[in-house]
This record gives sequence, C-alpha cells and structure tokens, in this order.
Amino acid sequence: MPYDLIGADELIGDDLIGGYDIIGQDDEDYIGARFPIRRQSQPRRRAPNTVYNRALAAATAMKQASDGLIVRQQAPTKARRLVIGMTSSAAITANSLATITARPQSIAFKPQRVVIPSTIAPDFIISDIKVGNKSQLVQSGELPGEAFAPDLVDGEMEMDTVQTSQDFVMVVQNISGASRVFRAAVYGRAADY
Repeated sequence: MPYDLIGADELIGDDLIGGYDIIGQDDEDYIGARFPIRRQSQPRRRAPNTVYNRALAAATAMKQASDGLIVRQQAPTKARRLVIGMTSSAAITANSLATITARPQSIAFKPQRVVIPSTIAPDFIISDIKVGNKSQLVQSGELPGEAFAPDLVDGEMEMDTVQTSQDFVMVVQNISGASRVFRAAVYGRAADY
C-alpha cells in the first residue's frame, strides 16, 4: 500500500525521515521495501506569521529612516464632488480687470464646471482661467460671463488637476458701467485621504 505523506517527520523503524517527501511507490529510492523517498526540491513554505511580518516591516521602516528614505507616497483613499467659491475681495470698478484666486486644501481638486449667477453674468467677461500658471483656455481671448450660466446644458470642462496648495485663478473684467462684486462657484472632484 503506498503512502502520501508530504514533508513528514516520521520515525519509521530506526530511521528518521525529516526533510524528505514520501510520495508513493514510483521512485526507485526506497527505505526498507515499502516507502519510496524523494528529496525535497523546494524549501517548505511557512504559514504566514503576522508577528514576524510586523517585526520585519518595523525593521525595514527603521532601516529606511536611518538611510533618509522616510518619505513615502500614499495614494488617495476617497474622492468626492466638492465646490470652491470664487469671490472678489472688493467691488471691481467699471472696465477693470481683477484676479481672483482660490487655493484648495484637498490632495487634488479637478475643476469640472464654473457657474456664474445669471444676475451678474452679463456684467463680466472671463479673460482667463488658470491652474497654477497654466491657462485652461484653448487660446487667449475673452469669454462672456453668460457662457458659465447656471442653466447651461453641457457646461462641463476637463481642466487640469489643482494639487495641494496650488492656485486656481480666474481673471475677470467688469464691463458694466458701475462697480460690481464678482461671484462664481467651481464644481469638481476632490481626492482625499
């Protein structure tokens, strides 16, 4: 009768069979006349040892810290839809340009839509929209404020991602005959830990 004992540490007769795989009667190497033996071709695999793994991770972290390699990238764990308010700090005088800056504090904010209230949209021209120092317009020029009306269908844009502490900038011009305060909302996706 053949025996299949893998990695057995059995005492058979007077012989200790440690470090051998007993696999059946197909091999030519026998102990006695009943048990074929084959040497292990691969080391035995150990069951996962979480205490060992934690100790190894701690030792690796200490080694990296001593080598000055303690900065490690961490991927964002969640994304959600958020909004940034863009408001001028004071009223913009007639025919004047103003630069309005926002600095999102999430890991990354990807602006997708700018909305200017219908009550002030006719009074402003959008001269530029920037992420950092990179313009998000295809060419330099002016866009009417109405191009960002709240009821606009398909008003979504694919702008660059605003990284942490990077500026999101809108350059606007008041084309009305009186001083006006500029207000807009910028909707987009934000990644965070």
